[in-house]
Amino acid sequence: MSRFRSLKKSQSNLLAGVAAGMGEFLGWSPARARAGWVIFGILSFGFAIVVYTIFAFLFPPPNHFNLDNFRQ
Repeated sequence: MSRFRSLKKSQSNLLAGVAAGMGEFLGWSPARARAGWVIFGILSFGFAIVVYTIFAFLFPPPNHFNLDNFRQ
């Protein structure tokens, strides 16, 4: 098992799962991460939309198939 966490999109997504995935990575709730993106979007005059779109293409999708769920 790797000691490094990977930054992935979340399964609890509204748009692309980027904000929720970053929130899970940082230990925040998805709502808090989404609020941060909204504030960042307002303060950056829309630059956050460009960053969010780039992250949506760069971050890998969540693991939908988890073998541990079947072993329980």
